[in-house]
Amino acid sequence: MNHTKNDLEYSSVEEAASNLLVHISEFINVNTVYIAKKEIDHMQVIASYNREAPIVDAELQVNYDDSYCQFVMESDDAHFKTINLTEEEATAHVKLAKELGVKAFMGVKLYDKDDREFGTLCVMDREVRNFSEKEINFLQSLGQTFNSIIHLDQTQQQVDLLSTPIVPVTEGVVVLPLVGFMSEDRSSRLLANVLHQVKEKDLDYFILDLSGLVTFNNLLINHLISIIDSLALMGITAVITGIRPEMAMAQVEQGAKFKKIFIAASLEQALQQIGFSLIKNEAQH
Repeated sequence: MNHTKNDLEYSSVEEAASNLLVHISEFINVNTVYIAKKEIDHMQVIASYNREAPIVDAELQVNYDDSYCQFVMESDDAHFKTINLTEEEATAHVKLAKELGVKAFMGVKLYDKDDREFGTLCVMDREVRNFSEKEINFLQSLGQTFNSIIHLDQTQQQVDLLSTPIVPVTEGVVVLPLVGFMSEDRSSRLLANVLHQVKEKDLDYFILDLSGLVTFNNLLINHLISIIDSLALMGITAVITGIRPEMAMAQVEQGAKFKKIFIAASLEQALQQIGFSLIKNEAQH
């Protein structure tokens, strides 16, 4: 399949997925198409399309050993397919198919900009069916397109991370918005980037806005805690805003680690809680 210029004009995986997943569903004639990112111990769905039955949600998280993506990730051919997940010898022991009510499955492996395993692009259907070579080739071709988009997306995120200035909100208060995917490399560089930018500033509060993040996992949580502890040593109080429901669940699982962290639903709420008002601040100027 030859790609047109428009194939690579998407600015992010999410933007591409909103369009391309629909085309995949139509061409292969399947109910569900999704992209899942491989985390340390689980697969995190970051985009999905369900033509009719809502089988896979866009924020579904499945333990790696309980997912069908594992068969794609571990395949020597970088793809895996079966006409019936419940009867295939390799997959019959995994119970998820019965829970989701699916049988036919096909997936291809996705790679990041450093040619490391990123995750999978998969299709599912509730009917038993045998995917043709043409359909396999089509999915692999779209997988290559997503690889290119992932490469561009990650490159831009790294540039953004290093170049995005910490934004002054009011005297003694700054905010750093985090967006996109937080890979292990990006998470590990975050602490150095934050400390580098605040070392010469006279700050009381440092706000980390997580509302633009696509992924939120234990690795990022640990890095956030390191940032918060480091800022505390500098006499700066860290504030986290923009936490979505799935992020809140991750915090609950972390237990005591988050008990002393200052968390607010939004930037405005954070400023109100620490004694500032955007309206008052604007009026002063």
